[in-house]
Amino acid sequence: MIAANIQHALKRIEDLSLRELDMVYSLSRIGRSYSDIGKRYRISESDVRKIVGDYVELRELCEARPSAESQHVNLEPELPAKKPRKRRCDAIYATSKERQAAYRARLQEKRRAGVQIPSPAPVTDPSTPVEEEVYVTAVDIP
Repeated sequence: MIAANIQHALKRIEDLSLRELDMVYSLSRIGRSYSDIGKRYRISESDVRKIVGDYVELRELCEARPSAESQHVNLEPELPAKKPRKRRCDAIYATSKERQAAYRARLQEKRRAGVQIPSPAPVTDPSTPVEEEVYVTAVDIP
């Protein structure tokens, strides 16, 4: 009963893609066992032997047949064009060029305002004498 279910789950050689065919051959060349390769790609061990033996012919046949990916792309309908973004109806600037020019003008105003304002200097009163601070360092004497 279990063997019957396994037979239905196995792929045929014709169902393998070009990439899968190449991988089966490559794995056999680096020494992987046919049973491991068969389990990985869900094909029988005898099919793995056929792929390794007749690799060149199978590869040519696989390249000649149209791939499922190209057929899938042709079946998809073209996506509709994106709708343009909704713009605000109360926009201040008619074009993006005007908006950018206004932004640059605001930046220049900020820079000028930053340069013109002097930094606040500490207020010193000359009437009070300035006392020197004495720093003390603690030293441990053995």
